[in-house]
Amino acid sequence: MTLEELITKCISDYYLKLPKYQNMFDYYRGQSDAIKNYKMITDRANNKISCNFIKKFIKEETSYILGNKITYISKSGNEDIIQAIQDNIAHWSEKHNQNLCKNVLVYGKAYELYYVDADGLFSARILTPLNSYALLDDFGNVQLFLHFYKLQFDDIQYLDVYHDSVIEHYKSTGGYPTTLIGRDSHIFGQVPVSCCTIAEEEEYDTLWNDIKGLQDAYETNLSDISNEITDFRNAYLKIIGATLEGDDDLKKMKQLGIMQVPKDGEVEWLIKNINDSFIQNTLSTLEDKMYQLSCHINANEKLVSNTSSLALRTRLIALENKCKLNADSITDCIKVRLKFLFKYLKIKSNVDYDFRDIKCKYTPMIPSDDVVMAQIISQLNGKLSTETGLAQLSFVDNVQEELKKLRAEQEANSIGASLLEQSGGGLNE
Repeated sequence: MTLEELITKCISDYYLKLPKYQNMFDYYRGQSDAIKNYKMITDRANNKISCNFIKKFIKEETSYILGNKITYISKSGNEDIIQAIQDNIAHWSEKHNQNLCKNVLVYGKAYELYYVDADGLFSARILTPLNSYALLDDFGNVQLFLHFYKLQFDDIQYLDVYHDSVIEHYKSTGGYPTTLIGRDSHIFGQVPVSCCTIAEEEEYDTLWNDIKGLQDAYETNLSDISNEITDFRNAYLKIIGATLEGDDDLKKMKQLGIMQVPKDGEVEWLIKNINDSFIQNTLSTLEDKMYQLSCHINANEKLVSNTSSLALRTRLIALENKCKLNADSITDCIKVRLKFLFKYLKIKSNVDYDFRDIKCKYTPMIPSDDVVMAQIISQLNGKLSTETGLAQLSFVDNVQEELKKLRAEQEANSIGASLLEQSGGGLNE
């Protein structure tokens, strides 16, 4: 198979899968099938109630994992490698990792494209299956990467194809973008892309796949009951055995608030009986199932006032386990990111760093009992290193930097004590 044929097959597969990924993105935006396909009834209320649990759960997981910054730890204690990482990604968006995690949770996978920007800095761009396609070998290595895009105020579809050392630029001429318009080179020696996947099942292990049906049912039922109430927001007055002569009688009745009817007449309000218990039970069941399948907890549930912190933490076990798996996916992507960063530093500064020396530490965005942890560290005095102890505290973002400050402070105190001792000695003489 020629390279042109391979690219054409990749393009065809991309367009074949595009509607599914577009639907996943639509659900994240609140444009579910229940909202888009809700049946309209002429001359009746047609409220469409969106209640986006998928977006809520994705944001919760993202903030839980990456609400606090990732801490990089050198297994060998090399402070230079940590400083190099911090210096070379300092210009990145503070929300870069959060956006990466969000897209992984939405689509089941996302991509990081690495490049050297106009200022000569190592940079990365997050891409999704909506605008990209990666061809992988049997070992999960990216062999070919396609990036589809359009320029502002330009309807032409463009395509960049990334190879080991070359970037080919194509544009569409009435169909697939297969007209070659230029080539550029890059410095990395392999396709500069990291594929971040949530699991081997990819899109079949997403919230979209797990609770899409429940989300549709919830919004449909919620919209139905809203329209049911709206249609009958004005009660009808039923009059038996009497008549109203024209608009004048109707206005007089409204003004005075009374009306005269014959002896055997009857006047009452005509209302529709709605079984609110059945409706509420249905909605509660659907909502509860969504929380169960997503491994999230309903923070609005009323708890016993004297519930212990351990009991509260126990409720988060399922969510913590799920977020740990998500964090591992982000870590796999960061390993590839560091691999390309260190290639860049080798070319730029002729320094050798090993990405395998780096460990990523995540601090969950939950209240931590640092008092208890400090007591444990104190009791382990002499059996636990200072670095490991500091890494357990939630308010310490950068252990290496904290150790630097500690050593500098101890050195300053030592010098100060020495000067005082010398001064005191001189006075005694």
